[in-house]
Amino acid sequence: MIQIDKATHLFSAKERMSYPFVQMEVGDSFLLTEYKKAESARVAALLFARRKSLEWKFSMRKVNDGWRVIRIV
Repeated sequence: MIQIDKATHLFSAKERMSYPFVQMEVGDSFLLTEYKKAESARVAALLFARRKSLEWKFSMRKVNDGWRVIRIV
């Protein structure tokens, strides 16, 4: 017989969250060194705001060390 494991034991919501969108205020940003990860984070930020029905906006800017994902609104 196959045993079913409850999802709450395997992953919690805090463990799954890769980016600190909840803690961000306007003007806050975080740095990512790879473009592909930065673009992924930017899209994740937009989807986060849409799912939570927030009027937040995010931007991504190239800086010397990599790319910054910034909460602008």
